[in-house]
Amino acid sequence: MLRITAGEFRGRRLKVPKVAATRPLVERAREGMFNHLGDLVENALVWDVYAGSGILGLEALSRGAAKVIAVERHHRAAMQLEENAQLLACQDQLQCLRIDAFRLPTLTDSQAAPDLIFFDPPYDDFRRGGPERIKVWSLFLDLARRLNVGGCAVAHTPRGILSDEELSDLPGIERRDYSNTSLYWWHKAASTES
Repeated sequence: MLRITAGEFRGRRLKVPKVAATRPLVERAREGMFNHLGDLVENALVWDVYAGSGILGLEALSRGAAKVIAVERHHRAAMQLEENAQLLACQDQLQCLRIDAFRLPTLTDSQAAPDLIFFDPPYDDFRRGGPERIKVWSLFLDLARRLNVGGCAVAHTPRGILSDEELSDLPGIERRDYSNTSLYWWHKAASTES
């Protein structure tokens, strides 16, 4: 079970889907991430990519986000995510797209640009390296550049796995470590090209 840490649904417990690749962000790291985001969450449109249990998007709704678009291709995980939203009575604020995350860029023209992006792919996508790692990091870069000005994209990876070369693609990207996990966040400035 996962617990919402703050906001309207504080203390509410959510179920975790029984899916091998689902690895929810630990509570301490979630709190740190949301403390960093602060007022950016209020009234935000959030894209929760590789949503899994939906804990990040649901925590954002609890803290005042306007809407979450959750992307989760795994059937059981998507069903659990929708059940968790119903449990919190916020299903009208959550849209679950049951698609492969790599299809999201083809759909973005029909979606409003996000204010926040949570990007939490399976750790193996980074650990294997090679073409899969390049592909998943390229997806994050593509999505991050679609943010509204002032928005923030957050990637959850194995601790310290991204190279300086990868990080150089988003000037100003920051890293914070929590146990065996790293969170990378990048804020889109007004001068950033889309």
